[in-house]
Amino acid sequence: MTRTPAPLPLSKRADLMPRSAIREIMALAAGRNDVIHLEVGEPDFGTPSHIIESAFEAVRAGATRYTGNAGRPSLRAAIAARAARRGTPVAPERAIVTVGAIGALFTALMTVVDTGDEVLIPDPGWPNYESIVIMAGGVPVRYPLPESDGFIPDPDDLLRRIGPKTKAILINSPGNPTGAVFPLEVVRRIGAIAAQTGIYLISDEIYEDVVFDGARHESFLEHTPEDRLFIISGVSKSYAMTGWRLGWLICPARAVAIAEKLQEPVVSCAPTPSQVAAEAALAGPQDSVEAGRLLFQRRRDIFMHELGPTGMVAGQPRGAFYGLVKLGNGHATALEFARKLLIEQGVAVVPGDTFGPSTSRMVRVAFTIEDERLTEGLRRIGRAVGSKV
Repeated sequence: MTRTPAPLPLSKRADLMPRSAIREIMALAAGRNDVIHLEVGEPDFGTPSHIIESAFEAVRAGATRYTGNAGRPSLRAAIAARAARRGTPVAPERAIVTVGAIGALFTALMTVVDTGDEVLIPDPGWPNYESIVIMAGGVPVRYPLPESDGFIPDPDDLLRRIGPKTKAILINSPGNPTGAVFPLEVVRRIGAIAAQTGIYLISDEIYEDVVFDGARHESFLEHTPEDRLFIISGVSKSYAMTGWRLGWLICPARAVAIAEKLQEPVVSCAPTPSQVAAEAALAGPQDSVEAGRLLFQRRRDIFMHELGPTGMVAGQPRGAFYGLVKLGNGHATALEFARKLLIEQGVAVVPGDTFGPSTSRMVRVAFTIEDERLTEGLRRIGRAVGSKV
């Protein structure tokens, strides 16, 4: 009798990818009633009605077919115009429409990374940075965002970390999970590093419209040579369109053909109705963007009012809609604290170690729910942390 051989091994590269604790907590919370959700990084209000209506009208008119890999020409032009609003011209051909900002990040990294290339990623930083670098065959190398410096990187430290295998630096401002907004001088100096060394700069600017206290989002587009800069953004955060899955990548002219080609075997193109909706978002009234910014600033203020005086807050967020809470030494691990908080207090947060070693004794809070629920959730966190600080 012939014995059936065992199946061959699965992908080692895929197995090396860390699982995001954000999704783990979301899955654990999904089956529970009356959970205060402070783990989800998305606006809690709906997409503006004029955007929704534009998509409905387009679908009724037949906008249900494929577009080119890089997206509708009219949307690419609108993206380029938006990127150039501060004075740096952008050719529409440099804009690639993607499935969410995560699609733009994936495309950028796959465009530049070969097996064994090193990519500098922030610590703390969004866990998908590490995952996609590994998927691309690269080696993630963390650089610090020190809490003592407001989670702002030291450009001189970045320069020292660049070695013969370094291919790119990944930057995120306004930052997730820190809420940090990089000042102009830091942006200029990092842009100069890219010019000096020839490495690529991949700038995740998805939270560009969510800044507080008069802060200004400084885009690397204005301070980095075009031939080594990738800009990532999209409509998810600014226009409350997370589920529409529509983002974009602005890339060097010499990389356009590769970036466009990469869409085909992965997604072919972004959904056509979502592309129409994104164009309506960019071309239509922008009052909802400002209203959202003010709403998140008010909720940031609630976050600081409730937990700031306790000494638990790691830096004051100046952008995005996240804050980090320090646990002290009385709790086992951030993941165990998050699980216990969910089970015993009905509050879902994200353990900080999913963002990197530097925040292994912290949890991330997303202030993206109504004020009363946010206040109650923060008070429960304060009591849970304070009981063992």
